Amino acid sequence: MQAKEGKEAKPIELTAQSVIYLNDTRKWTMFFSILGFIFLALLLIGAIFMASMFGAIAGGNLPFPGNGIMMGAFYLVLGVLYFFPILYLYKFSKYSKNAIYNEDSEQLSVAFRYLKLHYKFIGILSIGILLLYVLIFLIALIFGGFGAMM
Repeated sequence: MQAKEGKEAKPIELTAQSVIYLNDTRKWTMFFSILGFIFLALLLIGAIFMASMFGAIAGGNLPFPGNGIMMGAFYLVLGVLYFFPILYLYKFSKYSKNAIYNEDSEQLSVAFRYLKLHYKFIGILSIGILLLYVLIFLIALIFGGFGAMM
């Protein structure tokens, strides 16, 4: 962090209350990361189920080629996208716990790096999803306009 003009830079120190807040936050991030890994496992089981069984259950009447395999692949891609932010959240929790109990600034720095990666990934993913929505809206508008002209 850079100092303002004429002032000397002071390192940031955590107060006892800040450490308590950080420890509480760490517990919640651990809870959500474990919940995320459980959901991820269910998602992957769903992908396997879709790939192997859905085509047979639907009798081949799905509106796209590849039947269940395409749906299974879609679930698998969702699982891969979901894995990284959950992993980063878990690592934040793990490193912040080590930092708190060992009073280690380096571990805290690593923990905050993983928290930054978590939110950066979520932010980029959110922008991508918003752009996808805009693209779908524009395509629907274009094809809806052509349908009204006929």
